[in-house]
Amino acid sequence: MKVYIKTFGCFSNKAESETVAKLLEATGFKLARSLDDAGAVVVNTCTVRGETELRVLKFLTALSGRRVVVTGCMAAVQPTLISKHAPNFSIVSPHNLPSIPLALQSESRSVILRPHEALPEPAPFRSGVKYTIAISRGCLGSCSYCIVRLARGHLRSLPHERVIPFISNAVKGGAWEIRLTAQDTGVYGRDTGTDLPALLNGVTAIDGDFRVRVGMFNPSSVCNLIERLIRSYQSDKIYKFVHIPVQSGSNKVLCEMKRGYDAKSFKKIVNAFRSAFPNLVLFTDVIVGYPDETDQDFEETCNLIRATRPDKTHIARFSPRPHTPASSLKQVAESVKKCRSEVLTRLTRGVQTANNSRWVGWVVDATVVDIYRRGGMIARTDEYKTIAISKCERSMLGKRFSIRVHSCTPFYLKGTITRR
Repeated sequence: MKVYIKTFGCFSNKAESETVAKLLEATGFKLARSLDDAGAVVVNTCTVRGETELRVLKFLTALSGRRVVVTGCMAAVQPTLISKHAPNFSIVSPHNLPSIPLALQSESRSVILRPHEALPEPAPFRSGVKYTIAISRGCLGSCSYCIVRLARGHLRSLPHERVIPFISNAVKGGAWEIRLTAQDTGVYGRDTGTDLPALLNGVTAIDGDFRVRVGMFNPSSVCNLIERLIRSYQSDKIYKFVHIPVQSGSNKVLCEMKRGYDAKSFKKIVNAFRSAFPNLVLFTDVIVGYPDETDQDFEETCNLIRATRPDKTHIARFSPRPHTPASSLKQVAESVKKCRSEVLTRLTRGVQTANNSRWVGWVVDATVVDIYRRGGMIARTDEYKTIAISKCERSMLGKRFSIRVHSCTPFYLKGTITRR
């Protein structure tokens, strides 16, 4: 039987889908390249926001009549919602990925939700130039709005001795970009007596030419690690890139969100990284319209974006999630959320355009990591800046070139190869 895997959500979900693929192939299933070519479907779900939840449910409804197993965060915390919209589909929580082949083989519906403490074995590198590995699952936060922590449970870190061999084999197999992912990489190892800087030092000691993309970490998780983390980042093998979600520039809102830091702490972390790496690429996330967010709170968020000038800001309108404390609070009107989202989008687009314009005219070294969906190729600088180039030859993947940046958009640079 051929199985198609559909993945919603973050890099961690994508890494788990690779694990599912490995499990399926090990039990005799073949992987389908498209939905039309599949006899069964595994849907790896996300439920971080209401809009994502609706997209997942729409996709599930369209699969009526097929053999389907639903896994991921929605399976962990909203199995009843899945059953309501797809009563015949099997449900397997992300804590029980090894049970997915059994659920597909079963003639009757399976619902497997029991807790399982063991982390699944990472999927080995297959092909291409990118490899993603989940270094931990769960977090130590208590954010008032977050349903993911309920789905993923308490922190469980993959030991160094299990992480390093997978990355080493990926590099030997041709991987250039190694993506370390987790719900919060900053708390990696707190349950096993180690930490993120120690892991990075072990990864960068691996022989070979490659770059490491360190996944998202919360400000509260790295406040006490900054000096050691920056020393680890000194390695040429680590992209000078950080993804630090701030969520709000208002200390009042951050306190109500139970984020565990204030706006000043966020700026301190950003400034420390930028002092060490002037061309640092910064990503952040912002939630607009958190319950009782005032115009003044929102303006403080705008001011923080102006002050820290992220290279990318992901903006989400607050979406109350079931089973979370914030869902029972007085909600901000949808019209207000929409207006604030539009204002912040215009601001961030301007900031991103100005940031990218600074690179125009530069000649930089970058490595081709992907084929651009609109034609051409995608290259990445050592700071994790994305450059679109017009040439499109699959043989260029993983190769390093000198590229002249001739223009930009708010989202990426555009360049021409000057030297191979």
